Amino acid sequence: MSVATSAIAVPVVISDADTTTLFDIGFQSTKAEQAMEQGKARLDTLDANLFDFIKGVSYVVFMKMREVIITGAVDAGRTADAAQKQFERQITRIGNNFTVEDADGVKVAYKKPAAESKDAVRKADARKAEIARLEEFEDGDLLDVKSNLLCKGDNKSLNEVKKINAEITRRNADVVDAQKAEIKALTDKINARVKELAKSGTPDAVELLTQAAMILG
Repeated sequence: MSVATSAIAVPVVISDADTTTLFDIGFQSTKAEQAMEQGKARLDTLDANLFDFIKGVSYVVFMKMREVIITGAVDAGRTADAAQKQFERQITRIGNNFTVEDADGVKVAYKKPAAESKDAVRKADARKAEIARLEEFEDGDLLDVKSNLLCKGDNKSLNEVKKINAEITRRNADVVDAQKAEIKALTDKINARVKELAKSGTPDAVELLTQAAMILG
């Protein structure tokens, strides 16, 4: 039998049977949460392993890999329908947690490949060819070429400028992302300060807000 004392010094008696049950609840709850934590860590590892396989593959290859994974899930005891849903959940988690680079080198959330039309394949191949063609040029060289093309001003030259701009954007995607993140952080800080001043309503706050409005136009 367990005896506890409440905040007002009144003995609280818990029977031996209830003490055993409550103790077991605490023990088993801990074991269950530990199992969940271990399961989550294991899933995270498996998601990362799958991402390494599926990133950058074509639709046809992706679907073949999907077929193999679903077969494994069925062999582990899932129904075919449950195995398919399990795979979709895994792809959703990967989309939420992993990024890939798009055609311009910008990091975006992973998306499973869509069925490719002949036109999409042609455009993707053309983009890869452009990247390979311009690979030998340093950034400064590309800017020089761009300047010369702009001086010419004909349609062919202007179309080439568009391709060069796309390549420069692809190469500088990380810098652009960092600048966007810096601007967002600064904007959030300014917005928070404006809310503080507006809430205070003091003459000094009104003066600061007025000055800020004049500066920002």
